[in-house]
Amino acid sequence: MIKLIASDIDGTLVPEGAHVLAPAYFDVIRDMREAGIIFCACSGRKYESMRKLFEPVADMIYFISANGTLVRTKDRILHSWSIDPDMYPPLLQKLRSVGSGEIVVEGPDDCWIEGSDTPVTRLMRDQYKYSVENVTNLDALVTKDIIKVSFYYPDVEELTEDFYNSRFSKDLSMTVSGKTWLDFTAAGTGKGTALAFLKQHLGIHSEETVYFGDNLNDLSAFQEAGVTGTVQNARPELHEAADIVAPSFTDRGVLQALRHLLELKRQVQAANNT
Repeated sequence: MIKLIASDIDGTLVPEGAHVLAPAYFDVIRDMREAGIIFCACSGRKYESMRKLFEPVADMIYFISANGTLVRTKDRILHSWSIDPDMYPPLLQKLRSVGSGEIVVEGPDDCWIEGSDTPVTRLMRDQYKYSVENVTNLDALVTKDIIKVSFYYPDVEELTEDFYNSRFSKDLSMTVSGKTWLDFTAAGTGKGTALAFLKQHLGIHSEETVYFGDNLNDLSAFQEAGVTGTVQNARPELHEAADIVAPSFTDRGVLQALRHLLELKRQVQAANNT
């Protein structure tokens, strides 16, 4: 019987960077909670942006943010994974050698970008609704608790072969998020690691868990779920791996799937009570 449903956000529930979620999602999350199903929002986004998106139900759901490096409720952090400080300076050096693109550094509660009023600063502030602190030099953050370093590049998959052949693929987790983001987190981390932690924290098993996602950074979470789902607009790799292919986010495909799963849960509960 389903007890936990987790879902990616961008490309799965909403268009990339959207900051408004259809109110019908809040209704089904409330109904699921009443039926004994916990909902978890799981994203590469910073927690602050996720909380704003889910504000009407933020006190009854869980959050996995920053591509699986932070697990929390609205009130408290349950666990976080930090990048080895020794890896931070050489990673910055490598990213700067690319020549174009912008670097975004995140802590559990902070977001730093070098320079002022850069294109990515405006993107994070205006589209994703981040609180951004512009700094003169990202190298000075080496003493901070850093959970994610992201590189924004127009076609980020062009860069992946070079990075996969570097030391960073061994000493850090590296994930493509959408078409423009390459994310670096602590070694061994990802959405799957965070979902495994949350399941253990809640005492929920894989066969009681459902996960929805649309991109490569969701595949590790697929391994932690008994039922996996994607949307029509997802990458081909997700179509091949998923048990459920719902309509596109433009047609609120995951909402349709959530309603169906909720109805199945209610039918099972009714049958058990007869």
